[in-house]
Amino acid sequence: MQDLDYGKGYRYAHDEENKVADMDCLPPSLLGKRYFEPTQEGREKQLAQRLEELRRIRQAKRQD
Repeated sequence: MQDLDYGKGYRYAHDEENKVADMDCLPPSLLGKRYFEPTQEGREKQLAQRLEELRRIRQAKRQD
């Protein structure tokens, strides 16, 4: 598999700063779509905050 460049360019999130790899794994037709919109109630409020944090980290990595 290595001879076929399998996994070439893969970035393991746990090896990255903030544990976030700026890597798109979806086909182009699905990029940018959101499938979950958390509410501001209960645990979903915390999930919303984490998702926003992840978006900021990925955006910052793209600007570097």
